[in-house]
Amino acid sequence: MLIQEKINKIKEDFSYFDNWEDKYQYLIDLGKKVPDLDEKFKIEEFRIQGCTSNLWVVPEFKNNLIILKGASDSVIVQGLFYLIYFIYSEESPSAILSNPMDFFDQIGLSSHLGPSRSNGLNSLKNKIISIATELSHN
Repeated sequence: MLIQEKINKIKEDFSYFDNWEDKYQYLIDLGKKVPDLDEKFKIEEFRIQGCTSNLWVVPEFKNNLIILKGASDSVIVQGLFYLIYFIYSEESPSAILSNPMDFFDQIGLSSHLGPSRSNGLNSLKNKIISIATELSHN
């Protein structure tokens, strides 16, 4: 599935919910789909700075694709990571860089997060872009 197709699926899935309580519950449920992250990766090196909750993102580069692993101690942040994981994991650096992460705005999530979660989400997005940029030069 192409990145844009995955983004469209997320946008469609979120459009089924009429209120933000249901959208948050769906986000929490999505976060439960993230594969468990081995405790050995829950270290400062992989922690996303600027996030109030702990969020660890572990990138792997294999067969010219970026594979993302991650975890958070917050169910909402875990759900936000799932969206990044679902759309951008197992994609090439160039595909990631040419498909901006503006779908968070399109589904209305950005405007419904508090300041600290918005800051954490921006840090997560910047980290993924940084990883893709760095690996695109290899």
